[in-house]
Amino acid sequence: MDYKINLGAWNSVFAVPSAVVDNYIKLAGGNNLKVLLFVLRNAGENITVDEASCKTGVNPDDVKDALLFWEQTGIFAARENEIVPSETAQVSANKYETEHERIASKLKKIETEAKVQLEREPRFNPKEIAQAVRGDEGMDFLFKECEKIFGRPLKHNEQNSLMIITEDVGIPAECALMLVEYCASCGKATPAYMRKIAKDWHEREILSISQAEDEIKVLREINSFEGRMKRLLEMKRAFSEKEKIIIRRWSASNYGEELLFTAYQMTLDGANELSLPYMNKILENWDKDGIRSKEQLEESQKNFKNNKQKAEDVKSSFDLEKIWQNIIEK
Repeated sequence: MDYKINLGAWNSVFAVPSAVVDNYIKLAGGNNLKVLLFVLRNAGENITVDEASCKTGVNPDDVKDALLFWEQTGIFAARENEIVPSETAQVSANKYETEHERIASKLKKIETEAKVQLEREPRFNPKEIAQAVRGDEGMDFLFKECEKIFGRPLKHNEQNSLMIITEDVGIPAECALMLVEYCASCGKATPAYMRKIAKDWHEREILSISQAEDEIKVLREINSFEGRMKRLLEMKRAFSEKEKIIIRRWSASNYGEELLFTAYQMTLDGANELSLPYMNKILENWDKDGIRSKEQLEESQKNFKNNKQKAEDVKSSFDLEKIWQNIIEK
């Protein structure tokens, strides 16, 4: 008699390396796991990035990022156009602890040397990130809260940026979280922008919660002022970096918006186009005379006209006296 075991849906199964669950299930994120499962399910077949994107619903760039993620974890190894199982996919507990000690030593060295490399390409691999998150409650909290802010698992380059901000720069996790919240609130939560803000904070030694709160308050005021200036100047494009410097001077000088609009109109009349340097020169000249509002400008113009009229009256009077003197002499 022949026997056949029917496992139903289990008749078609494929293997997943245990290291995926043991070490990276918390860190991997949905897109990374989708791509991994698709690749494992189609082992032995040629797979393109576009095909993986179509079948998983993950965009092509994120598919590439996911494949790089699993390669850096040691689950896969890339050889030309082929992905093969890595010999180091299964890591023993002792070896993993040794790796942890090596990473901890490396991070300590970075902190001691205080080398800030915010413009670099990401350098922390998934193993280092996973170990840092697992070994530090502050980092674990930071990553979880950032996922709530983004409403999704963090991408690898976002994880790297958080590592750079906290480990390389030395900004505390709670301040880093405030930084991310601010960037997200103004629609600029990109890795590059977050590193840019972190670099500025590092240079000005903004390293405490109270300092971060004060700085974010200032940044929000500047953003609000820039938005009002875009509407006032009828600009359809973003300000350049040089223009932002000028705009922030106006904000610090506390110019009234009516005065700014008057300077804007004079700029269009004088330069026949919008030129912030030209407009800034007008405001600087007014500023030398203590003019910060339209009311002060109108008062200054009124005084100027009165003084001019008095001067003309005095001149006319002087000329009349001279005429009579000539008549008398004749």
